Amino acid sequence: MITKPLFGPWDYVILAIVLLISASIGVYYRFTGGKQKTMQEYLLADKNMPIFPVAFSLMASFMSAITLLGVSSENYTYGLQFIVINLSYGIATPIAAYLFLPVFFKLQATSAYEYLERRFGKTSRLAASLSYTLQMTLYMGVVLYAPALALEALTGISQLAAILSVGIVCTFYSTIGGMKAVLMTDVFQSILMFVAVFSVIICALVDKGSF
Repeated sequence: MITKPLFGPWDYVILAIVLLISASIGVYYRFTGGKQKTMQEYLLADKNMPIFPVAFSLMASFMSAITLLGVSSENYTYGLQFIVINLSYGIATPIAAYLFLPVFFKLQATSAYEYLERRFGKTSRLAASLSYTLQMTLYMGVVLYAPALALEALTGISQLAAILSVGIVCTFYSTIGGMKAVLMTDVFQSILMFVAVFSVIICALVDKGSF
């Protein structure tokens, strides 16, 4: 049982550096290139980002605290049946890539909601936008709360402080840096997540001696 926080001074320094780098990426893209002055640059990253950061960002969109903490707990407690969800990705991804995306690209639509307005009218776009906004608002609450629980258990940092620090930094770089900042911070944070996951696996194997 954990009786005291496990974080030391250097751990706090590393955590602060990670948050600072994420915020700095937003500042960098705010004052470079087109400086986020056009809607195309702000929302679409000028449509000139390399494949690597875009692919990493898409992957990071599926890796949240819910994935790292919740799915791990689910697999440990109930077994690996949760992995079946990946079958749906294998079916849905080609359909989205080859059926829907070409339509959006041809129309030069900023989002799926813009297509809904063109096809079915403004009411349809508003209804879909509001429902998705509600869904993501609830989802973001869970995504922020989950790591806050882990930080509180390991560091003694209050849940409120953890939620505010992470939430403010993410809002900051997204707001001032636009899509370019979001893509590049996703790359940075994805690398950290992969390093952390494989470090845990290696440490567990060393500790137990085998699978």
